[in-house]
Amino acid sequence: MKNILITGGAGMIGFELAKQLSRKNKVIVFDLPEKIKKIKTIKKNKNILFFPGSILEKSAIYNACNNIETVFHLGAMLGVQNTENDKLKCIEVNVEGTKNVLDASIITKVKKIIFASSSEVYGEPKENPITEKTTTQGKTVYGISKLLGEELCKAYHQKFGINYTILRYFNCYGPRQEKQFVITNFINNVKNNKSPKINGSGKQIRSYTYVSDTARATAGCLDNPKTNNMTLNIGNGKEPINLIDLATLIIKSINKDKILRPTIIKNFKGTDRKKNREIYFRYCDSSLAQRILKWKPKIKINEGIKMIINEK
Repeated sequence: MKNILITGGAGMIGFELAKQLSRKNKVIVFDLPEKIKKIKTIKKNKNILFFPGSILEKSAIYNACNNIETVFHLGAMLGVQNTENDKLKCIEVNVEGTKNVLDASIITKVKKIIFASSSEVYGEPKENPITEKTTTQGKTVYGISKLLGEELCKAYHQKFGINYTILRYFNCYGPRQEKQFVITNFINNVKNNKSPKINGSGKQIRSYTYVSDTARATAGCLDNPKTNNMTLNIGNGKEPINLIDLATLIIKSINKDKILRPTIIKNFKGTDRKKNREIYFRYCDSSLAQRILKWKPKIKINEGIKMIINEK
């Protein structure tokens, strides 16, 4: 059994990853106390330990890294409104926090760090589907902060020799996701007999990946030396879908198609999004990850939505 640390381990992806890795390893979930409090009662697992703290607290992350072989660094500031309304905090958490994790990893002799990046690093791509060779062009402070995190991993490898894997997640969704994210937001609205609100034209295209698939790909990097010092797209690029079709699918899945239709807000008025921040067409080619990890997404978008709807 290996000793593994997951920063942001109480989040949607982080805790699913912890559950998967805990089948064969000892896992420390490192996250803010208030986030850990929410998941401690989900299911007791003798191979999962909880370590409350912030990646901005150097002493806390140093202590958490003791006797750890691999760090999965998922801790980050997320969300359009959160990151755009407090750009400095976003940079502090996502850049300084990542540096703290890397510093602690070097001091405690961690062998490898798996860094959770984002499709946001591609900005508005010139072509789709996106491969790892597609030009990065951070359009948002969040995307730029993730690019800086990637470069920190590469710089620490260059100077100190620590191995890394960079995973660029494409629109992960699943149970326990924050309400601000699109699929959870749409489902909550429809369940409450409210039309899902779409900002812009509704023709924006994304590829959504169910959390268990994202976590499974992430876990696959643990014992696979082929992932060392690689950057991989993690996403379900086989099912690109626009927002109108996504909202319609959710309405039908909850059997509200006789009373509800999506509401289009073309000017973004009264929303947390802005026209100049919006990404219109972005979906991935994850064939490199599928080949190296011997992995592929299993959960189709209609199946994943039903699983969230039926969650108790």
